[in-house]
This record gives sequence, C-alpha cells and structure tokens, in this order.
Amino acid sequence: MLIPVLIRRLIRSSVIALVAAVPFMAVAQQDSSSGTSLADPHVSPAAPQSPEVASLLRKMATIPHTLNYQGSFTYQHKDNPALQSFRIIHWVEEGVEYERLQHLNGPEREVLRSGKSIGCESLGDQLLQGKISQFGANLARLDQLYKFEIRGPERVAGREATALLALPLDQFRHSSLLTIDNETGLVLKSWLVDETARPLERYQFIDLDLSPDIESLREPKARLHRAAAPQVADCNPTEVKRVERWALGWIPPGFAFVGQRQVRNHIDMLMYTDGLTTFSVFIEEASGAIPEGVAQRGATLAVMDSLSYANKNYRITVVGEIPVVTAQKIAQNIDGIQ
Repeated sequence: MLIPVLIRRLIRSSVIALVAAVPFMAVAQQDSSSGTSLADPHVSPAAPQSPEVASLLRKMATIPHTLNYQGSFTYQHKDNPALQSFRIIHWVEEGVEYERLQHLNGPEREVLRSGKSIGCESLGDQLLQGKISQFGANLARLDQLYKFEIRGPERVAGREATALLALPLDQFRHSSLLTIDNETGLVLKSWLVDETARPLERYQFIDLDLSPDIESLREPKARLHRAAAPQVADCNPTEVKRVERWALGWIPPGFAFVGQRQVRNHIDMLMYTDGLTTFSVFIEEASGAIPEGVAQRGATLAVMDSLSYANKNYRITVVGEIPVVTAQKIAQNIDGIQ
C-alpha cells in the first residue's frame, strides 16, 4: 500500500521465487496461544485521529486514482543498498485506470495494469478514509492500530508535502514514515522501518508531471513486458467476507479479509489488509517433505510452513510487509473447513 502497487507485486513475486528456490533453515516455532484475534475487543487505546491526519489519509486513498501523471522514483531495500530507478505512468480513460511501471536500470522491462474503475473503492481504501461503520464493530479503526504524528512540511520532487509518521500500537506490524503531496495525496516518499528503527525499504519520487500528454502515455510498450494480475478485492464492499474452504485461527488485530482466488497450479491465495499494510496467504497441496523457514527481501517477508488436513499435506506460505513473528503465527493457525 505504501509504495506503488506494481512495485509491490514485483517484490512479492521475487520473494515467492526465492521461497521456491532456496532451501530453508529450520526456524523456532512461536507460541500460538498468545496474541489478539480480530474479534478481540481489547484493542490498544489511542487518542482520536486528528482532523489533519484524517484529511491526509482520505486524500491518499481517493485523489491519486483520478489523476493523470507520470514520474520517476528511486527504490532501495535493506538487502540491496544499490538504488533502483523506475518510472510510473498512470492515466484514466473513460473512467478506467491504467498504469505502467518501467525499469530505468538494466534490461528494458515494463509491467502493465489496467481495468480498475475509478469508482471502485477497495476495502483498504475505505479503511484509510475511516469508512468502517458498515463493516461491523469488530473491525478496528486505524487510530486503534497506529499512532499518527504529523512531522511537519517537507519538499519532495519540487512539491510541497506533509510528513506523516505511523507508529503501530502492537508488535504485529511495522512503522512507516510517509511524505504525502498536499495537492494530490500521492505518497512522494515512504520509509518502512522495523521495531529497531532500521529502514527495511524506502522510495522517493525525483520528478512528477501532473499534466502529461495522454497520447504519449500510449506509446509502444517495452520489448519485455507483462500484465499484472487482475484485481482480487471486490469493489465498494459493504461487509467483510469470509474465506472459503480455509479457516485462519488467528490474524493480527485490525486486518480484514479482502479477497480470494486461485493462482497457478490451483494454489489458493487469500488477501488481508488493515488499510496501510497487506499480507497474502498461499495454500498449495504438496507431496513429500515440506521445508519450513523464512525468506525476506526488503520489507517483504515470506514464511513457509506445512499443514496436514483430510489426509493431505499442504504448503503454507505467508507473504507480506509484516514482522516474522506475525507471519509465523498466521501460518501456524490455519486449518481446513469441513
């Protein structure tokens, strides 16, 4: 959520590939009896969200979807100190969003995404805007999950912006520092840090054009290109759906189920968000020994575990921008539904 969606998909794809290719060292099993369930009413108290913070979050969740823009940004994560450069191109035609992500270093590559209506608000967007009443009392507000602090004005890519710090009120998610464009709500700079304040990943725009020539946005694609996966989440949901076939006995407080589909080789993928952070659970029938362990690239983590259910073995992989103890606990509390 904090960095462009297409970048996040690229990172997750690379981490999942790493999971498949690298043998794991065994990891210590965490005690699954501790923690808070989504329905637990004892959510950490917090001061009510200030109007300024609420306005920034609403702007971040709404206006960028409606804009035509192109810009270049740098990206860096803790496992690779080298700066990577990208160009993001976003435009709207006949009420539908289109997006292209171009690699500016190395081989010419491009990722494309299209098909989302600008009237389509995901559950994550609605949570950012504070629209939670329709989802029931068990879904925590963002200000019950994070402490938000306005850190003052900042100038990024030649634009006036506001720095917003989001500090988690539990150990199940990371802190983030967002610099949000005052006019458009675009996140111009983002730092995601762990519990020791060590940066896990960061990106920053270096230029931004809000009035590009639409015809130029339709120029031929790079020689190597691929389409991003279609949207999983429903448009404008009014209630939190339930997972089919699988039961997650524990998820971090404030996370809600937003979508489910089958990916390659009949792997079930389940998606969750709290508005700022996301994670996915992949469940795949497997034979033979199933390795268990952890792989990480930047802020994106993959935890692999096993499940025996109905005389079959399954490989469980939890992938997201969450701490390892969170991902392990999710993976260890999954079961089938009769």
